[in-house]
Amino acid sequence: MIDQVSLLGEKITLKTAGDPEHVREVVGLVNERIAAAEKRIRTGAPHHVALLALLDLAEEYVQAKKRAVLHKKDLDDKSRELVGLIEAELK
Repeated sequence: MIDQVSLLGEKITLKTAGDPEHVREVVGLVNERIAAAEKRIRTGAPHHVALLALLDLAEEYVQAKKRAVLHKKDLDDKSRELVGLIEAELK
C-alpha cells in the first residue's frame, strides 16, 4: 500500500505493507512529537525540530525497553517462586 503523509509541511510518500490505521497512528505520533518539539526549540529549522522529536522518541523507547526488561525479570522471579511452591507441595 502507498500512503502519502505530511511531516513538517513536507509531503512524503510511504510504501507500506501495514494496516492503514497503524500507519495513521504512527504518523500521528510523529506529528505530535514534532509539534511538541516545535514549541520547545528556538530555531525553527525543520531539521532541528525533527532531531529533537527523534531524541524524545528515542528516550521514550529506551525507558520502555528498560521497563520491559525489569517486568520480565519480575515475572521470571515470580514464576520460579510459584514453581518452587508447587514442587514443595508435590513432595
